[in-house]
Amino acid sequence: MRSPASTSVSIGIVDDNPRDREVISQYLKQYSHQHPLQYQERQFEDGAALLENYQSNFDVIFLDIQMEGIDGMRTAAAIRSVDSSVIIIFVTKTAQYATTGYTVQAQSYLLKPITYFAFETELSRALTQLKRVERESVLIGSATAQRRVDVADIIYIESKRHKLTVHTLEHQVTFNGTLKAFEDLLATRNFYRSNSGYLLNLQHVTALEGEESTMSNGDVLKVSRSRKKGLMEALADYIAGTLP
Repeated sequence: MRSPASTSVSIGIVDDNPRDREVISQYLKQYSHQHPLQYQERQFEDGAALLENYQSNFDVIFLDIQMEGIDGMRTAAAIRSVDSSVIIIFVTKTAQYATTGYTVQAQSYLLKPITYFAFETELSRALTQLKRVERESVLIGSATAQRRVDVADIIYIESKRHKLTVHTLEHQVTFNGTLKAFEDLLATRNFYRSNSGYLLNLQHVTALEGEESTMSNGDVLKVSRSRKKGLMEALADYIAGTLP
């Protein structure tokens, strides 16, 4: 998944009516001619097609609600179980079906037949949102089974025997990888490497005593002597930065 600051925005169009998919596709082309937008587009004929081998690599998904088989609401719920960041814009013939969109954190809905003005308004809102949050999320997992998590939800990342375990507020994900890669990726996100095996989210450090740090989930992690001073300074800077 990419931000507007990168080369392209990834957009999914999910609708069991090919004519309705084409309307959105044509509106995307028109929008890109009128605004500074580069995008990648993928179309899906129904919710099942989108969910099959779903990867968290979309920025925006236009999702029809009334579809045969897996409808839009159930599709959105399945997406949210692995991807909390993608912006979902429902497309529907009847507004009443979109009123429960808040349960899956949908941005809004477009009413069929879609006008270009309504489409332009909602896509502009979505792109503004992408810029505002600066995609404060990362992909974790293996190359064939990735999920997107919010950076703020990562408590710490553990390295052991060439495997990484990302400890988040809700789950743990283990996969092959290097701690150095995530240290570089999260260098500006208030993370600190406390020793050779742990990369801590300073937001979730609740105590630092001796050579141990206590995390918000209760885990107590070792801090190497050579890195303790740096960790204390990083914590002080982080706390000072959060004060009003």
